[in-house]
Amino acid sequence: MAFRAKAGVWMAGPWLSLRGPRALATRASLAPKAVLPFEAIPQSRHNSWLRMLQIWKEQGYENLHLEMHQNFQELGPIFRYDTGGTQTVSVMLPEDAERLQEVESLHPRRMLVEPWLTYRQHRGHKCGVFLLNGPEWRFNRLQVNPYVLSPKAVQKYIPMVDMVARDFSQALKEKVLQNAQGRLTLDIQPSIFYYTIEASNSALFGERLGLLGNNPSHASLKFIHALEAMFKSTVQLMYMPRSLSRWTSTKTWEEHFEAWDYIYQYGDKCIQKTYSELVGGCPSQHYRSVLAELLLHGDLSADAIKANAMDLIAGSTDTTSFPLLMTFFELARNPDVQQALRQESLAAQASITDNPQRALVELPLLRAALKETLRLYPVGLFLERLLSSDMVLQNYHIPAGVLKTFLVETLNQEDVRMVYRFMLRPTALPLFTFRAIN
Repeated sequence: MAFRAKAGVWMAGPWLSLRGPRALATRASLAPKAVLPFEAIPQSRHNSWLRMLQIWKEQGYENLHLEMHQNFQELGPIFRYDTGGTQTVSVMLPEDAERLQEVESLHPRRMLVEPWLTYRQHRGHKCGVFLLNGPEWRFNRLQVNPYVLSPKAVQKYIPMVDMVARDFSQALKEKVLQNAQGRLTLDIQPSIFYYTIEASNSALFGERLGLLGNNPSHASLKFIHALEAMFKSTVQLMYMPRSLSRWTSTKTWEEHFEAWDYIYQYGDKCIQKTYSELVGGCPSQHYRSVLAELLLHGDLSADAIKANAMDLIAGSTDTTSFPLLMTFFELARNPDVQQALRQESLAAQASITDNPQRALVELPLLRAALKETLRLYPVGLFLERLLSSDMVLQNYHIPAGVLKTFLVETLNQEDVRMVYRFMLRPTALPLFTFRAIN
């Protein structure tokens, strides 16, 4: 049995439609001969403190991507702005991104997620790759890469994720068949969120949470709620200075700490269980997990392993679930592509069943569809770097230490209204109708 998805709503747009766009000049055509000072860079007219008040009132910065797009349209390919006392320069042209990469060292400096860093500092926890800079970041990254990002590691964990995906499909199939009409209309985002957490947990810790069954455990649901609370509070806190939010958002900080406390408790239990089984020589699926590989072969301390595991938990849920949701959406309103993907998967079914790793080579159209989704709905809105030395961009002098932001743009104007809540996501979750087909 297979499923056909159909979008239940048509969302308003296009969301990047702005009047009177200004043509963006290139350095080759309009660049002056003399290098201009930093103060000559076009500056955003938005009042930083009014923006801060709006962020606090709305508990987030949902229109950040729209504001940046408008600034680029009005000010050109480079502009600067003040965010609570921090001078930031934003650029968008590939030539400027290339220039920055040319001057980067082995230790690129990035802005860190302040609420996450604050929690670890107050609780005395080490930081993982997501919250490190400098040589310590590079050391941790080199230790984690072979067990997470290398082709060998990917091949190893595909069967584990494949098993979760099959369970997810089976659970959806059962729900569809329970309906006498053989169809089911629902908001599938919670189910996709459960799937991504289940798959991530299986690869990281070698354990299943049971989220795809009819009766998830209380502990698993509490873990889900902790992740949701952590992400929600992160959005509410990350754009306000800590010195201000500690007074204006006391309850939000408490919720943020409570959520991370439970996530860390869960991580501690997984590490202790895996370590005990490894020491005892007990054969277990834990030997296949990222955590087990780091404990067996890595040069990281136990605290550093836990820190990186926490980063991987946080970084592998929303960043996966929303691209999958938007893939469903685009396939639902492009039935020809959906049918072509189905034919491709049916042709490769026997090969992939015997060897799940074959999915990477047997399903090129599916890979292309996922890549196109990430192009249309990028997970990350921008890339940030803190300059380690002075440089010149667009004939403007940029001093060391100034934050550089690179906008990740999409070329086409899409029909889905998006908001920025730590990552881009739709304002309203689309409904999908699933039909059983032969």
